[in-house]
Amino acid sequence: MFNKVLIPVDVAVKKETETLLDAAKILTAGWTSEIHVATVVPMVSMPIVGSYFDKDFETESSAAAANELALAVSGANIDAKKHVLAGTVYDAVIHLASKLDVDLIVIGAHQPELRHYLLGSNASRVVRHSKSSVLVLR
Repeated sequence: MFNKVLIPVDVAVKKETETLLDAAKILTAGWTSEIHVATVVPMVSMPIVGSYFDKDFETESSAAAANELALAVSGANIDAKKHVLAGTVYDAVIHLASKLDVDLIVIGAHQPELRHYLLGSNASRVVRHSKSSVLVLR
């Protein structure tokens, strides 16, 4: 049904990552989809922020995230292409989805809090701004 599926995860939250990958695996089991799993690390390149971190922080952070992502995908037994992105979650996910021309984004959502209704969570921003279909899993 969907040719390319993007699954953004937060590897820092292992239980949610496992749950999302397991659900996505079940969801895509009957399809012959190309699956992409991505995680996003924050950028600290702004001078006022970056001065508080070691100069190799972003490189080390990306490497650690890539390792955690590989472990998560392997643990879920999913044949997927892995992506480590940098920046804000919703911007990075929407950009990658557009670049890959995915048909579906499967994203997890935290339980909403009042601040999410006022500011918008990453999942809601992806839903509002993505040109691809988005499935939000709770």
